[in-house]
Amino acid sequence: PLQKKLGTVAQFIGHVGVAAAVLTFGALVIQWAIGLASCSRDWHWNQLITLLDYFILSVTIVVVAVPEGLPLAVTISLAYSMRKMLADKNLVRVLEACETMGGATNICSDKTGTLTENRMTAVEAHLNGMYYTLIPPKSEFMPSYLDLVAEAISVNSLAYLTSKPDGEVEFVGNRTECALLVMLMQWDRDYDTFRQQSTVVKLYPFSSARKKMGTMICRATLAGPRYYVKGAPELLIPSCTRSLNRSCMVEGMSERFRKEITAAVDCMTAAGLRTLAFAYKDMQEFDSISKEPPEEDLIFLGLVGIKDPLRKEVPQAVKDCHRAGIFVRMVTGDNLRTAKFIAAECGILTVDGIAMEGPEFRKLSEDQVDSILPKLQVLARASPTDKYNLVHRLRMNGEVVAVTGDGTNDAPALKEADVGLSMGISGTEVAKEASDIVIMDDNFSSIVKAVLWGRSVYDNIRKFLQFQLTVNVVALVIAFIAAVTGMGRPLKPIQLLWVNMIMDSLGALSLATEPPSSALLHRMPYSRTESLISPIMARNILGQAVYQLSAVFILLYAGEFIFQDIIDSYYVPTFGPTYGETAIPSLVVNTMVFNAFVFCQIANTFNCRKLGNEINIFEGIMRNWMFWAIVVAEIVGQIIIVEVAGTYFDCISLNFVDWCLSFAIGCGALPWGFLIRLIRLPADGLQWKPGAPKPVEMRRQMRKSLDMAKAREEIRLKSPPGSSPKSKPKKGDAAKPETSNGSHATPLLEHDSLKSEIKTTLTVPAIEGQHVRMSPLRL
Repeated sequence: PLQKKLGTVAQFIGHVGVAAAVLTFGALVIQWAIGLASCSRDWHWNQLITLLDYFILSVTIVVVAVPEGLPLAVTISLAYSMRKMLADKNLVRVLEACETMGGATNICSDKTGTLTENRMTAVEAHLNGMYYTLIPPKSEFMPSYLDLVAEAISVNSLAYLTSKPDGEVEFVGNRTECALLVMLMQWDRDYDTFRQQSTVVKLYPFSSARKKMGTMICRATLAGPRYYVKGAPELLIPSCTRSLNRSCMVEGMSERFRKEITAAVDCMTAAGLRTLAFAYKDMQEFDSISKEPPEEDLIFLGLVGIKDPLRKEVPQAVKDCHRAGIFVRMVTGDNLRTAKFIAAECGILTVDGIAMEGPEFRKLSEDQVDSILPKLQVLARASPTDKYNLVHRLRMNGEVVAVTGDGTNDAPALKEADVGLSMGISGTEVAKEASDIVIMDDNFSSIVKAVLWGRSVYDNIRKFLQFQLTVNVVALVIAFIAAVTGMGRPLKPIQLLWVNMIMDSLGALSLATEPPSSALLHRMPYSRTESLISPIMARNILGQAVYQLSAVFILLYAGEFIFQDIIDSYYVPTFGPTYGETAIPSLVVNTMVFNAFVFCQIANTFNCRKLGNEINIFEGIMRNWMFWAIVVAEIVGQIIIVEVAGTYFDCISLNFVDWCLSFAIGCGALPWGFLIRLIRLPADGLQWKPGAPKPVEMRRQMRKSLDMAKAREEIRLKSPPGSSPKSKPKKGDAAKPETSNGSHATPLLEHDSLKSEIKTTLTVPAIEGQHVRMSPLRL
């Protein structure tokens, strides 16, 4: 977005500069012709040298007016930010992405590893017909059942574990699979042993469409090939027709048992756990040509709930995004209830937010999608196509979209987004190549830092533009008015080139390297159509131009009276005027005009550090050493030009009083800027984008949600033991005794507001000779 705006502004400035140069040249030529006609001297061809001087001045005006320093400022700001962003775990692959990230209005984020720690731990399970809120010890199961589950996990996995020198276990590969391998270690089952005993015939890798992974193996002790499969419970359980009883015998899966498994899945997902189901199938023969896995008539093995803790810094990072006017959406392949729990925990899902699954999202028309986008906050069981379609529709609605991705199939969505963010740890090479920025630590808070740096780049470029346009306006007006009024050329071409260097190279270095502040996240993002020059910037530019033009014109037209003492000092009675009697006044005046003009630009650099109505322009100035170094270099350079190289720059040496006067005129731009900022104008960048959550409304909704949860908790605590505000337990319901490892049947729900979503009642009679692992649950 910034490149288009800069092109428009540069073209406009160039046209104005050319017009000013033509008018100035025309005015000077007319004066020259009138003077030549009124002169009685004979014509000489060397008089055309004056026209050549006028032409050189006009070309110089064009050089000063054309913002050739603008690309330099953009490049410096982007390169500086890119280097600093690397320290914040953002590897920028496309330079323009730095600025674009600052204008992001939507962030579509993955869940695993980005919002969560990607530190998987198996915590709950439904195994061998029982539901456990803690992973039980191996003594709870028959060895044959444990071996079957261990083989299903070991051979149908590509991950493995390694040990560090300090004894800590390191995960290599998919973190979910590693969590299952750790669970096997707790049961004294070595996954590598099971892999060596079996031969993999065919592997059906995980795909986002199937949400499953399968492996066909052969083993000497098996009558035929065996197929192991794991995946999303809601997709795998319907394919299961049989299960294992407590004696590890295969029996038909009853409808009642199927409901128990489904209810267990609801319990786990409502607690924010990632669920994974296992099944297998013994076969007589195997068709190696067929690409479709044999996923009919499966035998259900078990179900595991895996916890992935939320990153501690994510809730605050999401709040920062909301305060900055950025709509954060979660796009994940996990179960809807799991996604809603995590989204509510980190502040993405609000009271009136919409959460839906990918299959439902695909059925919507474009108009229907556009109607729900302002409130769509969670998209679960999403495929890469769903993510691409979501990003595409957001961009079609004028949003600036940043999207995260780690898989190969995420490449289209990363390319479609304005800024593609790949994961440096879990991301594939294809995803990294398709992205603009690589998040080195896979952390959502690093994305917020990228937004901060992006806004800093945009503001720094506007600060430089504000400074440059002020110089342009003043220089062009001085050149034209002086030419029209017969004052000649108060600013010589060589002087304008020095001003051009201050305005372009040095100005870019001083203003384009301003470090960001947290206040940048306290405003809304700029829209695609918003003008690069805001009303406040126009006020500052015109206000400073009025002051500088007033000071310069006073010096220009009244300078001979003001500086009569220095003019007299250059007259030597014995030898006559040092520079020629008629040349001394104009030389002194032009030197003072040049000197005061340069000091006005140096002082205005301080004013241009702020783009809004801020009164304190010195806030944070000590954090930018480059700014001070350039200011000092400009002052020293100006002194050398006037006092040492005056012959080359058409200047004359000034005394101490005149230097103080020049410096005072320049410093006058600071209090004048204070007065200008008292003229209050609406701050830019505060307009609310369609679909962006308002921070005030967001906080109100979050307070309402917390108050409702608190009220429900108070009702629960006031209720008599064993009672419920909604229903009473039936007679004959089993109790909830602890198992040998202290686990209970009822999982602890951290968000009471999600309890009302599950209405399933589970009733399991006691099994003779065994502890009851499930009790009546009203969630």
